[in-house]
Amino acid sequence: MMHISTDIGGTFTDFVISDGEKIESFKVPSTPQNPELAIENGLDRLTTVTSFSHGATIATNAVLERKGARIGLITTKGFADVLKIGRQKRAQLYRLDSTRPLPLVDHYFEISERVSSEGVIIMHPAEEEVLDVVEQLKSLGIESVAICFLFSFRNPENERAVRAVLERNGLKNVSCSSKVLPEFREYERMSTTVLDAYLKRIVDSYITRIESILAQRVQFYVMQSNGGVVKSGLVKRKPVNMLLSGPAGGVAASKFLCDLIGLNNVITYDMGGTSADVATVINGNLSWTSEGSINGIPLKMPQVDLVTVGAGGGSIAWLDAGGALRVGPESAGASPGPICYGLGGTDVTVTDADLLCGFINPSYFVGGEMVLETKNAKRGMKKLANVIGMSYEDTILGVWNVVNSNMISAIRLASVERGLDIRDFALIAFGGAGPVHAAALARELNIPKVIVPFAPGVFSAYGIMVSDVQLDYSRTNILRVGEAEAEEFVNETIEDFTAAAKRELMMQDIEFEDAMLLPSLDMRYVGQSYELNVSYNDLEAAQTRFYDCYRQQYGYYMPSEAVEIVNVRLQVMAARAKPKPPKVVVNGKGKPVGYRAVLFEDGREKIPVYRRYDLPLEHEGAAIIEAKDSTIVVPPGTSFSVDLYGNIVMHIA
Repeated sequence: MMHISTDIGGTFTDFVISDGEKIESFKVPSTPQNPELAIENGLDRLTTVTSFSHGATIATNAVLERKGARIGLITTKGFADVLKIGRQKRAQLYRLDSTRPLPLVDHYFEISERVSSEGVIIMHPAEEEVLDVVEQLKSLGIESVAICFLFSFRNPENERAVRAVLERNGLKNVSCSSKVLPEFREYERMSTTVLDAYLKRIVDSYITRIESILAQRVQFYVMQSNGGVVKSGLVKRKPVNMLLSGPAGGVAASKFLCDLIGLNNVITYDMGGTSADVATVINGNLSWTSEGSINGIPLKMPQVDLVTVGAGGGSIAWLDAGGALRVGPESAGASPGPICYGLGGTDVTVTDADLLCGFINPSYFVGGEMVLETKNAKRGMKKLANVIGMSYEDTILGVWNVVNSNMISAIRLASVERGLDIRDFALIAFGGAGPVHAAALARELNIPKVIVPFAPGVFSAYGIMVSDVQLDYSRTNILRVGEAEAEEFVNETIEDFTAAAKRELMMQDIEFEDAMLLPSLDMRYVGQSYELNVSYNDLEAAQTRFYDCYRQQYGYYMPSEAVEIVNVRLQVMAARAKPKPPKVVVNGKGKPVGYRAVLFEDGREKIPVYRRYDLPLEHEGAAIIEAKDSTIVVPPGTSFSVDLYGNIVMHIA
């Protein structure tokens, strides 16, 4: 069995290969205009593939660049303005000219239909009215349709009826809110359904092209935003689940590493070529949320709880209107890339600064597959220094410090600002650029330990390989705990979800008996507008867990106040084979391959340079550790050691 996993980033496409015993990896340049071409180029190096797992940013990029389908939204008469009205939240509270992102919808259509809040159909949609909308959709060149009716999460019959008419008349790319997100809160439900419809055509086409590259016998899994994988066919049916496909892989790998080496609390830090993603693992569990956004557009789906900042190796240094140095979020990407790539880039980037600091070996970038042009990078940095009016080396450190400041803010947002004591956590640093900056961030944040995993540059791809199959189901019905029908509704809903899970697991060649079912409830006090998720086995126990969770979150709880159920959820997990990294034997006799003058805050210092798999057991003081997939910077006053699996553990003084 040859297992392959890939992660397409903005600059490189990462490959991890395992035969169940040993693990190997390599990178190929990404091909942004034709992403599957990078996969084909990588697969050309391999002879056999039996299982292929994939994560990519194609869905994310389609939304960010607004290159999805031409959308039509069909909704209940009188509710076409929901997306435009939105919530009263302002991204910039005190900015007078603050603007909201424009909806992705091209044309809106209202239909006379109505379902009550109890799920009773008050008015069925008239087929003549629906057919009139069909003609308009066709004449306007609409490529994909989103249907979102009021209270359809209580009764989807009207949405299904309209969808059937559309499909009979040749409109196949249709997303129904009752299928995408059967939960209350119209704005978020409508927004998520529109995102699903917006992505349907582009994701279907992309996955189909990859399927044509792979042999028919290959099992093809796709990473989802929730940190699990599913077969490619299910992603085609619900492409919105792929929106955070790329960054979720690294968090899943971090969770697996925590289980492997016995860590409970970690902050995951993934710095690639375009952005940096931060998440947490608390008490051995991934932190997830059901509410997020992409480019300001609400996304209400189970997803890894990520904080993303535009700070990557390709992030461009620039001056704002006040003359202050900024870095990112604009990125040079893979092409033209940083100046040092020699592909025509003219803007100074973080990678250029890392190179000029001496952190990166220009002859050993990507294991020597690329040779970086130091002279061009130096010329660009001196030009920027002249514009700013600073010395050459101060400008290099300026770019370094500004991008680090951006990432420190992201880490604080994901941890300290959520009530976590960061001193109780370790920082797992990965991505091509993450280990270069990790120790400096940890020192600034008082994080005592940094762990650089065995394959940091391809760690997200490895996470995709070791992720389990995961399915998520949810349904809204607001009922007070203690009402006669509450527990009956919960149990019936879980039975419905279980039946759906059996069907979808069968589609993925998984026996139902091999799956683990994790039911839970979103609960709150009556009158509140926010919920807490607690596991469910019976209602009385769930209420007790709600009290405990509420007290932990807010410092108190109110046992005399009424509690209500908002959403019933079921998470279904099915384990896949997880190749462990092989244990390494470190002879402890590793010697430097050379010495390099490296720029730190106190000036340049000549420090030893090691190869990743020829290290001493322990080392005190500054050092550079080079590998084909990443470079690890150990700053002055820091020590490192190597564990059984080849992970490098830095102890921050």
